[in-house]
Amino acid sequence: MKSKYFIYILLTILTFGSCTKEEFEEQGPKRTVLVYVVASNLGSYINKNIDSMISVATPKNLNGGNLIIYYSKSDKSAELYQIKEGSNGVVTKHHIADYTNQSAIDPEVMRSVINKVVTDFPAESYGMIFSSHGTSWLPSGYNKMLKSFGEEGGKNMEIYELAEGIPDEYHFDFLLFDVCSMGGVECVYELKDKADHIIASPAEVIAAGFPYQTILPYFFEKNVNLEGIAKGFYEFYKNNESPYGCIAVTNTSELDNLAAITKEIISANGGEDGIYSLPLGEIQTLSYLPSAPTRLYDFSDLIKHLATDEQYARFTACMDKAVTNRYSTDYIYCTKGGTTKVDTFSGLSIYPPQEKLTQLTDWYRNNTQWYKAVYK
Repeated sequence: MKSKYFIYILLTILTFGSCTKEEFEEQGPKRTVLVYVVASNLGSYINKNIDSMISVATPKNLNGGNLIIYYSKSDKSAELYQIKEGSNGVVTKHHIADYTNQSAIDPEVMRSVINKVVTDFPAESYGMIFSSHGTSWLPSGYNKMLKSFGEEGGKNMEIYELAEGIPDEYHFDFLLFDVCSMGGVECVYELKDKADHIIASPAEVIAAGFPYQTILPYFFEKNVNLEGIAKGFYEFYKNNESPYGCIAVTNTSELDNLAAITKEIISANGGEDGIYSLPLGEIQTLSYLPSAPTRLYDFSDLIKHLATDEQYARFTACMDKAVTNRYSTDYIYCTKGGTTKVDTFSGLSIYPPQEKLTQLTDWYRNNTQWYKAVYK
């Protein structure tokens, strides 16, 4: 009798074990995450970030997923490699391809890299991390460094070029910007059709970047742990010797509603003329980059200075749906303004068109989807 029970239990274990293995083989990798690096003069810091990833990129932490790095150096040479555990049980870099004479900030190059990664490392879902310099949506008219993402050979990408570089046929679970000042409403609106969520700071990100040794596993959970990523960033900088950092997670599906209420409020309060008359000195600064012609301001605080109480309450309801997670230290760092006290933080910055900045405002009108959605 005992032998019959033993055989039954053994067959049950083998059956369930076989099913689990087959299911894993059929499902394949759950998520592929591409880290797109334009190193510029941040190479030493980014190398430390990658070492941090390697230190925790165990099969368990990657949860059956793929971690792929595209690393472009300042001399236009680049390497594509995978971080994974080798046959010896050690996590390290595994070379995939080398590239020469191409610029990582060319939209066509970015598209080709993404296409290769998705083709060679198919998964149920995808995420993307950008690591480089960044200056929000600001254009190149005032200074060569004033463009939205990346810096390579003295050139950068405009915000619309960044959107062009991400193929429309793929929709990412998340885009994360380990980049300064990309948490502007203009930036997230430009990229709203590319991913479910965008994780970015509207302020400057200290060169140490994100604490990947803590947050990397969150990228590979079945449902991306957005709260863990944002809070991990905040906790890292709250306890850092340079305790300056803010971060937010934007739910892109709510951005059209946010644009609609913003348009309603601006239209009802004088349009651009109403914006021109705002007391900018009283509104929370979130970014003031080197050589930038203007500060970028807290989005919600700016609307509060413009709207009626009833309008602002409806705006806040939309904002809370659009920005699901937000954290800020007591002070943030603005290169041009030094440390800046944070009295209010909505998670997104905004540029208020200014009469005195004719060239910049004209560019803003003609080249940002946010302006077209809100002012026209």
